[in-house]
Amino acid sequence: MKIAYGTYAMPTVPLEEAFPALARMGYDGVEIFIGSTHLGATPDQMDSARRKQLRDLLRRDNLGVPAIMQTGGLYTPSVEEQEAKLERMRLCAQLARDLGIDEPPILALGFGGKEEDWDEIKNHMVDLLNHYAQVAEQEDFLIAGEAHYGAAVDRTERIVWLLETVNHPRVRLHFDIVHLFLAGEPIEDAVKTLVPYTIHTHITDAIKHADGTLELLLLGQGELDATTYLRAMDEAGWDEFITLEVSGMVWSREDYEPMAAAQFSYDVLSTAFEQAGVERG
Repeated sequence: MKIAYGTYAMPTVPLEEAFPALARMGYDGVEIFIGSTHLGATPDQMDSARRKQLRDLLRRDNLGVPAIMQTGGLYTPSVEEQEAKLERMRLCAQLARDLGIDEPPILALGFGGKEEDWDEIKNHMVDLLNHYAQVAEQEDFLIAGEAHYGAAVDRTERIVWLLETVNHPRVRLHFDIVHLFLAGEPIEDAVKTLVPYTIHTHITDAIKHADGTLELLLLGQGELDATTYLRAMDEAGWDEFITLEVSGMVWSREDYEPMAAAQFSYDVLSTAFEQAGVERG
C-alpha cells in the first residue's frame, strides 16, 4: 500500500508548492482537489503551460495521483445541475489526462442526498448513476462515490444495495472509513464487506460526543484506530493508495497550518503502517 495526501487540506497552497513539499515529507501520491474554494484549483485556472509544469513536477517526484476530488454530491433532482456536474467531470477527466494519468482517471465525489430521504430517492439515484456511468464510459473515466455520515448513503447496507443495483464497472466506491466508524460499524466488518467495491480511499479522524455531535480531526487526534484499519485493509487485499483527508472543519480554522497538518498526518499514518505490519510500496 501507498500513502497519498489530498490537496483539499491545502486551500491556500498552490499545487506547484504542494507537490514537492508532499514528496519531501515522504508521500507516495497526491489526490488533487478541484474547486473554487482553493487557490488556483479550477480547470480554467490551469492553461496548457501550467498543466505541463504540474505534470513534470509529478513525474520528477514520482508522485501518483489516486483521484481527482470534487465536493458536492452526485445526487441532485435538477437536470440542469446534473448536466453541470457532468461537464465538471469531463473537465476534470481531461485535466487528469493532461497531468499524465494513463489509466482511466478516478473522479471522487460524495453520493449526496439526505439520510432521511433514502427510501424516497434511492431509485432515482440508481437511474442518475447509470446516466453518469454512460458518460464516464464515453469519456473514459471512473466515478468513485463516497458514503457520508448523515447523507443518504451512510452505511454499508446502503452502499452495497446501491452499487449492486447500479451494477456498472464505471461506478465504484470512494471508501472513507471515518463515515462508517461514525455510523457505529466495526472497522473490520466494514472493510471486509466494502473493499471489493472500492477504487479510492480516504482516512481522517473524528470524535463522536455523547450528545450526538461530532468533530472531524486530523488523523491521530480522534478515536479512529488507524492500525486496525490498515491491518484489515491489508487482509482484505487492498494494495493501492490510502489517502489522508483533512476536513474543512479543520482547515477553515484561523490557526490552521497546512504544511504542519500534512507532516503530522503523514507521521501518524506512517507509524500506523509500522504498527500494523503493513508494507509500503
